Amino acid sequence: MRYLLLTLLLPALVPAQNPDIDRLGSELNSPQVGIRRQAAIALGRASYPQSVRLLQKALATESNVSIRLEIVRSLRHIVFQRFPGYPQALRALGRAADDQFEKDQLVRLRASEALWEAAKKDLLNPVPFLDRNLQDPSQRLRLSAVQMLRKLGTPATIDPLGRAALDKTQSETIRLKAIAAIGAVSLSDPGALGRQIAVANRRTTQLLGQPPLIDQGSLERRHFRQIFYLSSVVRDAQNSATLMLRAVKSMGQVKDKSAIAALQEIIETHSNEAVRKQATRVLSHVLAQQFE
Repeated sequence: MRYLLLTLLLPALVPAQNPDIDRLGSELNSPQVGIRRQAAIALGRASYPQSVRLLQKALATESNVSIRLEIVRSLRHIVFQRFPGYPQALRALGRAADDQFEKDQLVRLRASEALWEAAKKDLLNPVPFLDRNLQDPSQRLRLSAVQMLRKLGTPATIDPLGRAALDKTQSETIRLKAIAAIGAVSLSDPGALGRQIAVANRRTTQLLGQPPLIDQGSLERRHFRQIFYLSSVVRDAQNSATLMLRAVKSMGQVKDKSAIAALQEIIETHSNEAVRKQATRVLSHVLAQQFE
């Protein structure tokens, strides 16, 4: 009974005393692919930090891509079940998603997807690894990073997306997707009623001596970053008209007054007539939204 209680209270002590985990670890070195695969699956089902260490070690030495994919799936399972050792499993997935450590594109993609899913469960901040993936040699992974940043849609995604939009070493496809994603980041003006609620909230919280729930200055700074990156795309004469037109459209999707000055500048000074016309249309929509 005392041993059982100790086991429940101190699970970290169990792996060193479990010969089955050691046996599975040795099977990861078997010359038979089938045995190695089954060992990787079994270690993923075992809720021991020791199994994470064995999987991480095997990930660095295993030459068979299908087994490395199985190891990534096992690490993902450990993370999602929040088994003991799942923080170490997250770090192992981080290495598997990094082209400095993992050369196979599909393994990196599956590890990145596992990290993204973990982020949706608030197990980690996804922005740093997605930002890193924007420099991956594989365009497929770079596109995936842009798409995940767009789905995340938090203020922290603006700078990585903005850098990708301005990066001329990226393909036009990546840059277009990044430009569209910047406009999709949900920081839009809440409308007349929403602004009244925000003002009332600030007045009430000031009386109570508390910080406001809606920080207008912070929101405006975020909008400014969006408009800064988008207008930078439009101002660069070396960019294609396709990129410029998409950037102007995204400026309208930001739906904030911070776009007005930039759009007016484009209308008055830009050399491309199509871009000027697009800016005129977008400006009219932005101005109309300010009086809704």
